[in-house]
Amino acid sequence: MRAGVVSALMLGLLLAPLQSTAAETATAPIKIETGLVTGMAGDGVESFKGIPFAAPPVGPLRWRAPQPAAAWTGVRAANTYGFVCMQSERVDGSGFVFRRQDMSEDCLTVNIFRPVTRSAKPLPVMVWIHGGGMVGGAAAAPVHDGSAFARGGVILVSINYRLGRLGLFAHPALSKENADGGQLGNYALMDQIAGLKWVQRNIAAFGGDSNNVTIFGESAGAYSVDALMISPEARGLFHRAIAESGYGRGTYPRLSTPTPDGRPSAEAEGNSVMEALGVKAADATALRAVSADDIVASATGMMGMNFILDGKYITSDLWEAFRQNKAAPVPFILGSNSHETPMSDINRPQLRELVPASEDEALAKAYGGQEMYVSHLGSDVAFTEQARGLARLHQRNGHPTYLYLFSVVSAEDAAAGKGAAHAAEIRYVFDNLNVGVKPATGEAEKAAAKAMNAMWRAFALNSNPSTEGQPKWPMYDGHTIMEFTREGPKVHVDPRESRLDALAKILGPKS
Repeated sequence: MRAGVVSALMLGLLLAPLQSTAAETATAPIKIETGLVTGMAGDGVESFKGIPFAAPPVGPLRWRAPQPAAAWTGVRAANTYGFVCMQSERVDGSGFVFRRQDMSEDCLTVNIFRPVTRSAKPLPVMVWIHGGGMVGGAAAAPVHDGSAFARGGVILVSINYRLGRLGLFAHPALSKENADGGQLGNYALMDQIAGLKWVQRNIAAFGGDSNNVTIFGESAGAYSVDALMISPEARGLFHRAIAESGYGRGTYPRLSTPTPDGRPSAEAEGNSVMEALGVKAADATALRAVSADDIVASATGMMGMNFILDGKYITSDLWEAFRQNKAAPVPFILGSNSHETPMSDINRPQLRELVPASEDEALAKAYGGQEMYVSHLGSDVAFTEQARGLARLHQRNGHPTYLYLFSVVSAEDAAAGKGAAHAAEIRYVFDNLNVGVKPATGEAEKAAAKAMNAMWRAFALNSNPSTEGQPKWPMYDGHTIMEFTREGPKVHVDPRESRLDALAKILGPKS
């Protein structure tokens, strides 16, 4: 599937607030490269929020590579989240609202959670990249609170990055200006890499180990993790990776030429966008004079945005890079949820582009019947086979790989035969079960969250997600997975193998 096609399914932000469990007090100041910062301490965790890792990308810095953050005098209070990056009111009609009132182009900040009690030994670092189809979401979502990671002995860093057409945009006038020496188009990816470089330079001040960094993300965050795995500019900035429900098939848009299958270049698309906004004889100054609100509005209703094959940050298509063993040779966890998208329309153009109707009869047999086929095809094309396919390539290239299936649901949903939807695993990974419209408070859910959070932390500590008190998680051998269930984690042969094998024969040549 073309990158971004499935982004309408991104659930992203869970907006219910976390409940504070203890009074917070200010921390002692910490010196980083731009000055002194102080955070807040409470319930065994110190948090530092809204620290700039780059200059505000506004005015003449819009559609520029991230520039260094300015230093400050005195002590900066890092006790509240920074601005949410500009985004439209909704990604789609799902009812999940991304837009918040505290939005600005000035949004390139990091947040840090660390344990109050620390040994002298530097702690492992995990860097979270939020989802939202590359058009929505924010590190500040309550579900992304890193306190459970910190209490478990990990430093959790979350980052913002530019979204939509402020984060992924090309135009002939910008290419002609070439203000940053060929750094064009992939501003969201540049932001993520700038955030990782900031971690390398500054995390030791917080007690973190810059030589032990794990990147992880969900949905568009996993799409980003996959891109970081193949980006030459990201090499060496992280040491292991986790992709939760990643997506993306086919080719990336090219910067200035059509794709092999004839889609227009990113520059041509950008030119069309600006013409629709009334900016025709445009130079770079004229582009930057367009209001951010108008740029965001021009993408309202879009399902997502794609990274661009620009020749610098991305030099080959995703699947081709993995096939040619050009991805970062680091331990890698990949996985998906048991029922990512329960859509029943298998005749959607995006699906039919990849799975022609002529394959329906054979595939329905592989799925065990038409009902299963219709119910799970969208999930499998978008997420399930994508994760398995990349896992198989990484494993065959000789790198430690782990594959999971997340199928934990409430007792009520289990009785109704429902599976785990897209993004359902996030609050288990972060052990933030009380976040969301419907808190998960059952003992089975609590145990699942403790297990999943512990395994993610174990992976960050020693590249192996196995942890005491749980089944040993074997490296992926092309068949064996870890399934997170209501009854606890289970190791077994992937139960979806037959149907995914049949689907892979169709999708493989298109990936």
